[in-house]
This record gives sequence, structure tokens and C-alpha cells, in this order.
Amino acid sequence: MLRTWQDVTAKWRLVTDSDDSATDSLAARQFAAAARTALLAGRLDEAVAGFEEAAALRTHPVDQVGIGDVLLARGRWRTAAQHYQAAVALDPDNVLAALGLSQAMVAGRDAEGAARELERRFGDSTHPVLRYYLASTWASVGDQIRATTDDEVLVITSETQLRQCEHAALRILELDVEDHELRRGAERLLAEVHSGRKWQWRPEGIAVSLAVLAVSLGITLVAVGGVIGSVLVVIAGIVAGSALLYLIVVHFRRQAWQARAASMADRITRPGA
Repeated sequence: MLRTWQDVTAKWRLVTDSDDSATDSLAARQFAAAARTALLAGRLDEAVAGFEEAAALRTHPVDQVGIGDVLLARGRWRTAAQHYQAAVALDPDNVLAALGLSQAMVAGRDAEGAARELERRFGDSTHPVLRYYLASTWASVGDQIRATTDDEVLVITSETQLRQCEHAALRILELDVEDHELRRGAERLLAEVHSGRKWQWRPEGIAVSLAVLAVSLGITLVAVGGVIGSVLVVIAGIVAGSALLYLIVVHFRRQAWQARAASMADRITRPGA
């Protein structure tokens, strides 16, 4: 899903009336301008009608992007992608078409692919609109990469997801966009990653008891070996105690994200990436 309505409309801040071709008819330019105003106001029927009228009078990528935006806003991301691709065919360097296509990919649950493409084209840009789309798309990566429960709770269920969530959160913060919601979301995601990396004993009581017994056994054998003067028994005590302690740690020690994932495993309806 798209994060907000802003993901559809923010890119139009890049457009000015001077972007219209001088060869376009006055009627085409008027239809396109009115359609853009309607789109930004959320009047979707009026917007699509205007862009279609403009497209009937000229061949311009902006009209295809506008039609695509209306479709995307209505959840028809596959058809929207076709119009964005038509815009790209008319102008491969058209920024609006690239941004629209990236958001169609996000709506189609390919936020990772969208983020890679945006980074390739605009990763070094300082323009606030382009940085906004980068940050918003990385926020979608953080959402889509995690598993989802039956009540829409997002859960980290693998080490890969943990690393990707960390990368997404750090990249959003690095982009330093003015959108406070994006920043807060990135901070929460990074906090979830850091919390998830903490080690826990599960079940704690049994694990601690077994660890104490393992250490006690090792110490006992070492003491007995010392009393009877047997180096082999001393070595056996050291090896046995260490081996048992290692097995206990491996079996009972888990990172917090693993414990949470295990506790919610039977409620997960979408596994994430």
C-alpha cells in the first residue's frame, strides 16, 4: 500500500507551466493545467477527464502520468503502471514518470525494487521532493519486508529482515526529510531493531539452572581431579563444563526478535521478504 496521498501528489511540485511544449495547443495546455489542479484537490473524476482531454489533443508524458496518478489513487496500480510506462516511452528521462512508476511498484509490494531504482537515479539528489520519495519508499520497504499477523502487526522474523529494516531506517534518517512522520517511523523502526538484537534466555529459569549445574559439574570434576592428583579428571572437568555451558547457551539463548517471532508464529498470515 502507498503510505499517504502525498505519495501520489508530491511529485507535481516539480512541474511548472513552462514544462508544456510550445507546440501544444492552448486548449491542451488549459485542459492539462485544470486537470493538475483537480488532481491536487482530490477531484479525481475531474482530473482524469482533463488529462484524457489533453492527451487527445497532444502527445505529452505529463498527461499519461496524470491519468496514472488517478488510477493509482483508486488502487488500480497495474493499469497505472501502464500509463507511467507510456510516459517513460515518450520521455525516458521524465522524473514524474519515474516517480509514479516507483509508487506503482510500492503498491504492488515491490518496494525494494522501487527503492533500488530510485537510489540509482536520484540517490545523490539534494532536491527535497526527490529525497521525500526516497525516504517514503524506504519506509515502505521497512513495512513490506516484515511479516504481518492476522491483526496487521508487523513482526521481524529473520536476521535478513532485521538487517534490511536497519538499513531502511538509517537511510531515511540520513535523507533528513522534513516529513516528521517519516522521521518518527524510522526512529521507531531503528529502536525495534536495537531492541530485537538484545539477548534473552528462553525459558530463563530452566536455562539459568542448567548453566549453574554445568558450571558446578565442571568445578566438581576439577576439584576431584586435584584431590586425587589426576590431570585427566581435571581436563575432563574443564572440557565437560565448557561443553555443557556452550550447549546450554546455544539452545536457550535467543535474541529478542527471535523470541517475539516464535511467540507470534501461529498468527502470521504474510511471511514478509
